[in-house]
Amino acid sequence: MVARVTTPDQVGTFRPIVENANWGATSLCAIRAVLGSACDSLLHAFGRSPDAPVHVARWDQVPMVFYDKRPYEIRINARDTYWSQYVYQFSHELCHVMTNFDRHKNHRHKWFEESLCELASLFVLRQLAETWRTHPPFDISKASDFAPSHAAYSERIESKYPGPDDGDYARWLTENIDALEADPIKRDLNGVVAVALLNQFRNDPVLWRDCGALNLWDPTSDATFSDYLDSWTKCLKNRGSKVTTPAVVRKVLLP
Repeated sequence: MVARVTTPDQVGTFRPIVENANWGATSLCAIRAVLGSACDSLLHAFGRSPDAPVHVARWDQVPMVFYDKRPYEIRINARDTYWSQYVYQFSHELCHVMTNFDRHKNHRHKWFEESLCELASLFVLRQLAETWRTHPPFDISKASDFAPSHAAYSERIESKYPGPDDGDYARWLTENIDALEADPIKRDLNGVVAVALLNQFRNDPVLWRDCGALNLWDPTSDATFSDYLDSWTKCLKNRGSKVTTPAVVRKVLLP
């Protein structure tokens, strides 16, 4: 099953290539259906497919996507029929692919990409809670009955990321920006940013399209997160895109 499609009008045909491995008490057919469903949700929001095939294999380490690999290589540790875990892990890594993660690997604003990828996981879980109810994947037994579990899984994850009591995410970011810039993969902090933005992206999934331009400029020259958002805006304008998402992020996270 080779994924060669990259044009927006064919997004729905893109499928990850699932490698044979010890996936436990399930089948490759079912895993392909689960990951394909997650693909449909996120790629439709981005409005395009990845620029190269995506291979997915299982291992026992933390999920990741490898730098500088084409086809892209994603590894997850989900197994058996824990479908929400598959969706959660795979969507995060696929979001890295869609935000051009290996164009610029080390810069102080990498935490924002990590937060968006956590957001992607929650976004897709919430989307599939609805789509599996109304249009269950054919190759997944009792998918419609399982649909509420995606929402419940997302809710459990979201509950681990309590935001500021007063809802002032700008103040919260000011207090935590140094920690995020020092270590972009701080899940407790990435998760707070993800939850802060979740409703905006759920209400307007087209916001993901602007995220497809991340890392297409040199972020190392952006001294502050505000500068980073300005550079993102400039990049989108230079590409002839309608600019929406940087302003939404700025409104939520900056004074």
